[in-house]
Amino acid sequence: MMEHILVAVDDSAPSLAAAAYAIELARIRPSALRFATVIEDGTDADGLLAHVQALATNAGVATTACACDGAEPFDALLAEAGRWHADLIVMGRSDLRRPGRRYVGSQTEHLLEFTEIPVLVVPTSGSGARPPNA
Repeated sequence: MMEHILVAVDDSAPSLAAAAYAIELARIRPSALRFATVIEDGTDADGLLAHVQALATNAGVATTACACDGAEPFDALLAEAGRWHADLIVMGRSDLRRPGRRYVGSQTEHLLEFTEIPVLVVPTSGSGARPPNA
C-alpha cells in the first residue's frame, strides 16, 4: 500500500514530468506526497519546491517538501526516503539514450541499485505516460 510517496525533483523537464505524474497518482490514490530536492550550487531549491507544491495545490493535493544536503544526490534522497518512511520513490528519466537502451541517468541508476524501496521512473510527459485510474 502506498501511503508515503517521495518525489525527487530538480529543474529538468523529466523531473517536472515525474512531479506531475506523482501529483496525479496521489490525487487518485490518496497518499502523503513529499517533494525532495538536493541542494547544489546555483540551484534555487526554495523556488523549485514552491513551484511543484503550487502544482500540487492546484490539483487539490497537499504536500510537504524538503531541500536535502549530500555529496551525492542519490544518497541524500535515499536518506530522506528512510527518514520519511517512503513507500515509493518517483523520479524522472532523462531524455538521453545510450546505444541499445534508454538512459535513466546516473543518479537514478545509483538509487535503483542501493534501495529496497520501490522506484517509479517516469518518462517525460511527451511519452504519453499516465497514472492508473482510480
